[in-house]
Amino acid sequence: MPAYYNEDTKKWYCKFYYKDWQGNHKQKKKSGFERKKDALEWERSFLDKLAGSPDMAFSDMVELYLKDKELHTKLKTYKTKKHRITAWILPYFSEQAVNDITAADIREWQGTLKNAIGATGEPLSPGYMQNLVTEISGIFNFAVRFYGLPTNPCKIAGNLVGKKRKSIDFWTKKEFDRFISTFDNSDPYYIAFLTLYYTGMRIGELQALTFTDLDLKSGIIHITKTYSVIDGKTVITPPKTPKSVRDILIPAFLCEILEDYKKRYYKPLPETRVFQMSRQPYREQMKQHCALAGVKRIRLHDLRHSHASLLIELGFSALLVSERLGHESVSTTLDIYSHLFPSKQSQMIERLDKLCEGNYK
Repeated sequence: MPAYYNEDTKKWYCKFYYKDWQGNHKQKKKSGFERKKDALEWERSFLDKLAGSPDMAFSDMVELYLKDKELHTKLKTYKTKKHRITAWILPYFSEQAVNDITAADIREWQGTLKNAIGATGEPLSPGYMQNLVTEISGIFNFAVRFYGLPTNPCKIAGNLVGKKRKSIDFWTKKEFDRFISTFDNSDPYYIAFLTLYYTGMRIGELQALTFTDLDLKSGIIHITKTYSVIDGKTVITPPKTPKSVRDILIPAFLCEILEDYKKRYYKPLPETRVFQMSRQPYREQMKQHCALAGVKRIRLHDLRHSHASLLIELGFSALLVSERLGHESVSTTLDIYSHLFPSKQSQMIERLDKLCEGNYK
């Protein structure tokens, strides 16, 4: 593995031959290194990744993992993964060989997370730390499945940093009515918050709505896409999951409000977005009007929880709630909202007693 010095550029470079995945002999050249050592390390890293050896550097395995995720996950998911790994995992394990990282190393890393301070100046939340543990375990699972790593050390180490809270925040209808009453009826945010509360759609789904998605004569909103901003650019993608593509039936009063709102636009194009406000102003409006209404502050996403709790309070089944929210399965709905469904154990026993009365002695 020789490296070479370029007298003209005063830089080092490496040049070598290798076999690609089809068995073809190819030459690789990489230049621009300040030191001979750097050129040699780059060549070794390239050949390690090509061979798929579990003794490659952890940083090289991460590069392969992220390339795979870039191909097979949504852009926003990929960006989130890359940020978490770059900020909280790579700095600790970067140069270690993948197969040298032990369960003890993982436990020690988890200990550093407990004392870490995030970008907000606050300690990392248990939920965020759990996300990081899931991320690193995903990298090792990838190495086990595709690159011959015998075991995932994270499975032995376990989770020492805590779990996500299962509790959810939501408003009762009375609290929402107090909140919405602080808006002028002509305010676009008044209409947007009404739509969020009475449909349960995600904020990204609301932001992606175009006028072709509103079938107000039939009282239906078609959810076919979601809106996000990635690296400062607007991105419209399919919704979170396949089941998130759905039709939401809406009450007549909301149809009338949206119809009047549509008339404010002069000959809107079909692809014109219904609500064109960015995400941060929604948060600011919530903060301001929560204070005016004297109600507890909740997140934008908690309006979705508020809609679900309203449906449950009205006696609708988990299946109907699941379909309306676009959950992948009823089990997802029950996992989130099971504590909100009223217990009907007493009613069940009464009906069993009545059914079997006088039949058994």
